[in-house]
Amino acid sequence: MPRGQRMKLPRRLFNLTVLSAPLLVLGSLAGHANLATAPHHGQSAAAPLPSRADTHVYLLRGLFGVFSLGLDDLAKQLKAQGYHTELYGWDEAQHVIDLIRRRDQQGHEGPTILIGHSLGANAVITVAEGLNKRSIAVDLAVTFDATDPDPVPQNVAILINFWADDGFGVPVTAVRGYTGDLQNIDLSDEPGIDHTSIDSMDQFHQTVIARLESITGN
Repeated sequence: MPRGQRMKLPRRLFNLTVLSAPLLVLGSLAGHANLATAPHHGQSAAAPLPSRADTHVYLLRGLFGVFSLGLDDLAKQLKAQGYHTELYGWDEAQHVIDLIRRRDQQGHEGPTILIGHSLGANAVITVAEGLNKRSIAVDLAVTFDATDPDPVPQNVAILINFWADDGFGVPVTAVRGYTGDLQNIDLSDEPGIDHTSIDSMDQFHQTVIARLESITGN
């Protein structure tokens, strides 16, 4: 599928997709396996996968921090599996940029993951842009129903955008010449999915977890 093309899930296939959501996204990215396994920060191809404890996941909530509670559930699952997780509001994007920059200066070499919902999804791109100016890579970004996002910058290896045409969500675009992998997963016609629920659905959480497991060790 061409980079950035919308992925529409037909209603008749949705029940199957719910059961196999992790495989859906992983399968769609199979042609980009070089991105998922690319050495990070100068590691050799034979280097072991980075540990979960050294994988920093930054989650950004939407408006008022009360409409993105699905991110809290996802953060708990990731933390229980050994990932380093932190939750912030969408308006704390600059703080997250400064924090990641400081950790990079201190020698952090593990993956940097950004996840956000609604305004927090827009903030994911804002954080990525700030890191791009400092030549800091984002290994994976996941957005749930981004509402007015800037184009994805070059430093983002993979971005997955779950969105629905519900009056809020929009597909995400990338800067000209983007060489990463951008996937827009269109859930517009699926029952029960809207702006306030899209970040809370466990099948999508499992997709994120499966994606992380593919680029990290234990």
